Amino acid sequence: MLFNLQVLRGCAALGVAFYHTGFNLAGDWHTDFSGVAVFFVISGFIMCFITRENAEGFLTKRFIRVIPMYWLGTLAFVALRYGFGSLSSTAFSANPTLAKDLFDSLLFLPSEKLPVLGVGWTLNFEIYFYLVFGVALWISRRFAPLICAAVIYTVILLDRHGYGGFLIHYYSHDYIHYFLAGIALFYVWEFGSSFVGGWFVVAMCWALIVCFFGAQFIRPYWPNWILAYYWWFPPLVVGCALFAESSGAKVSWKPAVLLGDSSYSLYLSHPIFYGIERALFRALHLPIASENVLVTIFEVVAAALVGIAIHLCIEKPLLRKLKQTLDGRRRAAAQAA
Repeated sequence: MLFNLQVLRGCAALGVAFYHTGFNLAGDWHTDFSGVAVFFVISGFIMCFITRENAEGFLTKRFIRVIPMYWLGTLAFVALRYGFGSLSSTAFSANPTLAKDLFDSLLFLPSEKLPVLGVGWTLNFEIYFYLVFGVALWISRRFAPLICAAVIYTVILLDRHGYGGFLIHYYSHDYIHYFLAGIALFYVWEFGSSFVGGWFVVAMCWALIVCFFGAQFIRPYWPNWILAYYWWFPPLVVGCALFAESSGAKVSWKPAVLLGDSSYSLYLSHPIFYGIERALFRALHLPIASENVLVTIFEVVAAALVGIAIHLCIEKPLLRKLKQTLDGRRRAAAQAA
């Protein structure tokens, strides 16, 4: 495990959870602290990292990691939003697009509408990235990252020149570039990690990470020359975390690592938790997060605790069971062969 990246995942998930509180920082600035961008850079890097020596069962492992929890989260959201009888014919007749929206969401199909569980829009791009990377692995494990990057960038170029229609345009979203940044970062880190190190590098890496997240609180006041290069900040932060760890400065504090382990559950569950919590707050005539800093802090902390609980009680046992089932089927197939 790369501990620093795992902790960074937790920070990114907290950033997204903060964004969905609706609270604005100084200068009326509404931010997710680049949480989604950091997620995508990490994803691009990790896919290269975990397949550098062995890519067996890549797509199966990725789908098991992502899909079951997303399906559970989507169905839970639908049930809570429309009532626990939402999967009945009455609910579908009252919401004529619900069946199609649910179908599109569960199968990660591109659509002009957001998925039923809104945060699923990023997972549509994740699945796209996994599929392209999986095909690239089938062609060549060694050169899979480069093949994948070439395909993704070709799609972006086609859209930029007006070719391909909706599908090409959908998969040319600005955030797709962060997958490419993660792939590039893998090669930079793989080549440079053995040459770059020492206390000065570690100090610079942590200083840049702290400055990046801290500066988000005053981003409207950034000079234009910094804003012009803002695209590079998420890859820079991920790179700093990587080089800090390869220099011997890893964050292994258990609560921080646990938050990172729970980042996917937090990411999926916080919109559902916010819906329940805000309905309760409205009934009790309490202030809402977007207007009160204390309520905002409460929402983010509570969402993190809920995410950790879901990870420990649902996600982790579910993944363990699915992995055991998959391993059992592989052993049975090997014995039969």
